[in-house]
Amino acid sequence: MPQPGEQPDIILVMSDEHSPRFSSVYGHSIVRTPNMARLAGDGRTFDAAYCASPICVPSRMAFMTGRYPTRTETWDNGTPLRSDIPTFAHVMQLAGYETVLIGKMHFIGTDQMHGFSKRLVDDSRVCGSWIESNDWNDPDAPRPKARQRLLNSGEGHTAHIEQDEQVLATALEYLENLPPRSQRGPVFLCISFNAPHFPLRAPEHFNDYWPDNVDVPDVTQAELDNQHPFHKRLRGYFDLNDVDPEDTARGRAAFYALVTWFDGLLGQLIDAVDAAPGLSQSPPLLAYVSDHGDMAGEHGLWWKCCFFEDSVRIPLIVRWPGHIAPGQRSSTPVSLMDLGVTFAHLASPPESANVFFEQTDGCDMRPWLGGREDPDRAVISEYCAHAAARPIRMIRQGQWKYVYYHGEPDELYNLASDPGEKNNLANEATFAETIQHLKKQLLAGWDAEAIDRRVRLHQRERALISSVEEHGIFE
Repeated sequence: MPQPGEQPDIILVMSDEHSPRFSSVYGHSIVRTPNMARLAGDGRTFDAAYCASPICVPSRMAFMTGRYPTRTETWDNGTPLRSDIPTFAHVMQLAGYETVLIGKMHFIGTDQMHGFSKRLVDDSRVCGSWIESNDWNDPDAPRPKARQRLLNSGEGHTAHIEQDEQVLATALEYLENLPPRSQRGPVFLCISFNAPHFPLRAPEHFNDYWPDNVDVPDVTQAELDNQHPFHKRLRGYFDLNDVDPEDTARGRAAFYALVTWFDGLLGQLIDAVDAAPGLSQSPPLLAYVSDHGDMAGEHGLWWKCCFFEDSVRIPLIVRWPGHIAPGQRSSTPVSLMDLGVTFAHLASPPESANVFFEQTDGCDMRPWLGGREDPDRAVISEYCAHAAARPIRMIRQGQWKYVYYHGEPDELYNLASDPGEKNNLANEATFAETIQHLKKQLLAGWDAEAIDRRVRLHQRERALISSVEEHGIFE
C-alpha cells in the first residue's frame, strides 16, 4: 500500500448488469472473457463482492456516497441523489484530483456531476425524479412489455452499443493525451459502460454462442411453485411466467455475447493504460466492477431486483503493480460501497473531508487489497423497488445468507452446501439460532416501519408530479 500522502492515479472500468458467474474468471465454462482473466492474473479478484442494492440507481448512489440507499433515500430508479450529500468524488477533488467521468453513472435529475470535475460523455438517458414511481399499494401490477426485453434478443446494434463505442473512443483519447505525472496532479478516471445491460442485442459474438454453445438454467416447476412470494411477484411483474426454454436460451446467448463484446472493450482499455506515456512513471490502480448482476434465467428470473447471488453479487478485480500481488483471490465479503470509500482514503484528503468518512457505511478495503482475509465479515444489501411490497434487506456472513422481508417470510441459504440457493432453510428449527444471530445484525439501527412510511410517501409525491409532467423512460 502507498505511504501516507501518496496519491496514485486510479482508473475504474464499470459495466452494468454483469453477474460474476458469467465470466471465465469466476468459473463459467462457456462465457469467454480473456481480458478479465488477464486483469485477474495481474491483480486480486474478490469472490464475495456485493452491491448495496440490486438495482441501478440505488446501487450506484451507494457506491458514490458510501451510504446505504435507505439513508440517502435513493429508493429506486426514480429517486435522484440529493446534491447536498457528498460523494467520494467530492473528497478526491478536494484532495487535488481531477475527477473524470466518461459514460453512465445513472445520475438522474438535474445534477449530472456529484463531485466529478469533468464529464466527457453523458449518461445514456437523463430523467426527472417522477419516473419509475413504484406503487407498494399494488405490488402485483405488471410492467408493460417487459417480456419483450427477452423476446427481442439476438444480433443488433443498439443505442446502448453506440454510446459504449463513444465511451471507449473518448477514454482511449484521454489516456493517449494524458500528460506525465510530473506535469499534472493525480487523476481519478471512471470509464462506465452500458453493456451487458439489455437490450439483449449484441453487435458481435452472438453466433459464437447461438444455438449450440449456450447452457440453459435448471429450473423446475416445483421450484417455481415453492418460491418465496416476492420472487413469484417479481416473475409476474416482468411477465416471466411460462417462458419458452428456447427464448431463455436465445436470451442467454445474447447476454453471453454482450459480456464477451464488453470484455473486448476492457482489453483495449488495459492495452491503452499500459501504453499511455502519462502513466509510465507510476502504474495506476486499475479496477473492474459492475453495479449489480443479472439473473439470466436462473430461478426463472431475468434482470436483477432480488437477493439471489446472480443479482446481488458483482465482479471486482483490482490490479496495482507494486502494491497488489498478481494472481490472488480474496474470500473476504466486500461491498461496492467499500470501493468508493477506499478511493477516497487513497486520495489522502485533508481533515475537512472527515465528515464524509464519519457518515459512510462502507469500509476502507486497503487491508484486503494487501492480502488480509476476513472471511467472516458481514455485508448488507437492501431493496425498495420493483415488485417489493415492503422494505427488504439481506446479510451475507460466512456461509450464510439471510434475507429479511418486512411483513413476509424470511429466507436463509447455506452458500457452502447450496450455492444454487435452491433450499430455503428459514423454516427449519435447527437454524433458529443462526437466523436470530443474523437478524440482530441486519436490523440494528434499521427501522423498517419508518422506511416503509417514507417510501410510500415518496411514491405518492412522485405520482402527483407524474400526473402533470411528461414521464421519463428509464431502464
